[in-house]
Amino acid sequence: MGFFKIIPGRWRPIVGISINLALALLLGAMGAKIGSNRELWAELDRIGLQALVLAGSSIVGSLLFLQLLGPRRKWIQAGPADFEVEGGKGRFFLMLFVLISLALGVVAGIFLPPSWEAYLDQVIVYALALLLWGIGLDLGFNPRILKSLGRLGWRILLLPFLIAVGSIGGAVMAGFLLGLAGNEAAAVGAGFGWYSLSGVLLTGLHSVELGTLAFLTNVFREVLAILSLPLIARFLGQLAAIAPGGATTMDVTLPLIKKVAGEEVVLPAFFSGAVLSALVPVLVPLLLALGSFFEG
Repeated sequence: MGFFKIIPGRWRPIVGISINLALALLLGAMGAKIGSNRELWAELDRIGLQALVLAGSSIVGSLLFLQLLGPRRKWIQAGPADFEVEGGKGRFFLMLFVLISLALGVVAGIFLPPSWEAYLDQVIVYALALLLWGIGLDLGFNPRILKSLGRLGWRILLLPFLIAVGSIGGAVMAGFLLGLAGNEAAAVGAGFGWYSLSGVLLTGLHSVELGTLAFLTNVFREVLAILSLPLIARFLGQLAAIAPGGATTMDVTLPLIKKVAGEEVVLPAFFSGAVLSALVPVLVPLLLALGSFFEG
């Protein structure tokens, strides 16, 4: 709708507001489900440790698989991007917005009656649809980005593919050591750093506990990516700097990648993040459903 101008570009500010509104509703509803689950509160320390291990393993797995590109990595670097990279000033406000929305939801969940849980599930479904619709529109409104991707060629698909396989594989290996079911660990790893979406999806599809684990895992992944990017770019190379951020390389971690790895990797980083972001709502429920399939 954005690319073909079915919705005019001048509506972009309204789309941005709808994305923020949907995100606030999603996180608020997830927070409410967390707040209403007293048993979960007693397990938060264990879940937090598991999340940190899963986040680190996902990053390590993505880095290991990315090394399979070997000497052929140079043909992925396609020169400077045709679009500007926004600065990282908004990261603090985005994180603050996320934490406030989640905290308000948790507080509301403590006082809401159990009969409201069904309404929370409905809020999650409709807010999720609004969020994905808004993100799709936002991408369609920027034709320069879409045209820039054309010059990368089909081989650029190897980049997000290897990062995805490595992230999921690392999470599954860590999950095995932590005693998690393989499909659950894989679904958590398939969040690729998109904590708001992966946490909400698994809260609705499985349980509040698994959704909380996915949320914390992917929050930790983003934090660990930001902290490790300078060292990774220095010792493992420019392209390796794309791997830790996962889906966030199209927005949150993109300015830092540009700073530590150079402008020539901005376009591959954006493309990788965009593909991984598109895969999250597909892979998370698919990988989770594999457990039920094999059990059946």
